[in-house]
Amino acid sequence: MFEAKLQPEADFNNKVYDIFYDIAKKAQEDASKETELPYLLDRTSLAEYVFNVSVQSLDAHVLKREDFPKVKVGGRTLYPKDLVISWIRDHVEVSDQIAPKRNFGVI
Repeated sequence: MFEAKLQPEADFNNKVYDIFYDIAKKAQEDASKETELPYLLDRTSLAEYVFNVSVQSLDAHVLKREDFPKVKVGGRTLYPKDLVISWIRDHVEVSDQIAPKRNFGVI
């Protein structure tokens, strides 16, 4: 008869700690980048720093929505960072569809 016993590597706890440390460090870096952005963003900055997509993708899928927050300043359209981030949080549907009882995100 075959018997298998699973045992963690000797340094398993340290490796897990290192992984969680790297995740927390990245989250902290992302949060500090958010505070460094100006309050009003142009569409290029919005695409690059907030959505991490091309300007063309942002135009096609987000900016043309009537409910997306924007401000007209002269002939320019600018996007308030705080309202955009709130809009994103309000329009995330993935966690509700995949795992309704799970709490996703950094708390």
